[in-house]
Amino acid sequence: MWKILREEIRKTASRKIIWCGIVLVLAFVTFRMGIVLKEYSATIDGQTYIGKEGIKKDQELAKDFAGPFTEEMVNAIHDRFGFYYYNEEKNEFVGNFWNEYITDKMTNTMETNGDDPNEIKFVEGEEWENNAAPLLKGDLRFDYLYGWEDFRETMTLVTLLMLIILIIGMAPVFSEEYTQHTADILLTTEHGKKKGIWLKTAAALITAAGTYCLVVLYMWLLYRVIFGAQGLNASAVLLTGPSIFGYCPKTVSGFFLLMMGLGLAAVILLTALVLAVSSASKNAFLSVVISAAVFIIPYVWMKVIAPMNIFGVGFTKVIWHFMVSMPYYLQMNWGYAFTADQIQLHIMIAVVTAFICVLLGYKKYRNYQG
Repeated sequence: MWKILREEIRKTASRKIIWCGIVLVLAFVTFRMGIVLKEYSATIDGQTYIGKEGIKKDQELAKDFAGPFTEEMVNAIHDRFGFYYYNEEKNEFVGNFWNEYITDKMTNTMETNGDDPNEIKFVEGEEWENNAAPLLKGDLRFDYLYGWEDFRETMTLVTLLMLIILIIGMAPVFSEEYTQHTADILLTTEHGKKKGIWLKTAAALITAAGTYCLVVLYMWLLYRVIFGAQGLNASAVLLTGPSIFGYCPKTVSGFFLLMMGLGLAAVILLTALVLAVSSASKNAFLSVVISAAVFIIPYVWMKVIAPMNIFGVGFTKVIWHFMVSMPYYLQMNWGYAFTADQIQLHIMIAVVTAFICVLLGYKKYRNYQG
């Protein structure tokens, strides 16, 4: 059995489209990191540092500013460095991670051109109470987060790209055998109608999960080498993206474990969906098209249909929870202020859906008659 499973994994993993896609994704991540290093700058006490040196200098400031995030800390950063702004004369940004963070999160910089520090001011009143004050109670730990903020952004995009690659790579698993007429032969073998189908399904799931984990591991090691482990113990809600009103792990490292777990769940669910479509299609290209359509339906529902509320509040809410349990949104559940119970519900919906899709794929392929 293990020999057959290895052969099925080899067959599934040998598709060039998967590895070409992965190479392009890794090249994109590496190129993006090169751009980050090239453009990174930190202005500290009138001296500007570029690239890796700038990162090191920003990290060294943690001895002065890392710790409980309070209004006093924000004021201390502002008193020493002022606000982060763009100097048109020198064609460069003036500031460092620490004052850039408070400028982006707690000032009116988006309402200005960002090139005059005298126009930038801390927000006041209701805007301060709703957006800044909840972060400054002293129960959150601040630290150098830049590299891990960038990792979150890159990881979100890479997961989406991986899902698209896997649609193309996994769509031919069953449909290609229909086209090549090998299914007629395989289904007449001793294990063709039972064990063979399960092994083929398992091989697809293992390959999809394995390639995703390899890409994540490469990214993690790359960012770890460049930015170190500093900031991983900071409070996750201080990252750009996680909502302060929904469930969020306590630390940045915990947040990334959640993020990667949701991404892996999305990969497994998507693979199960694609296998079900593939088993029902006699054409590999058509399988790709239908799988892509199924993948994008949640986005269309959320952006176009749900706002119309044509099905009533109750039914729309039920469908809404189902849609955010699908691969497109499942990997981003951390960004929608969901409670822990809601995220668990969405994962359970994903598990049940994946199980049903695997069964449908098994049944459809087993009953195939050329």
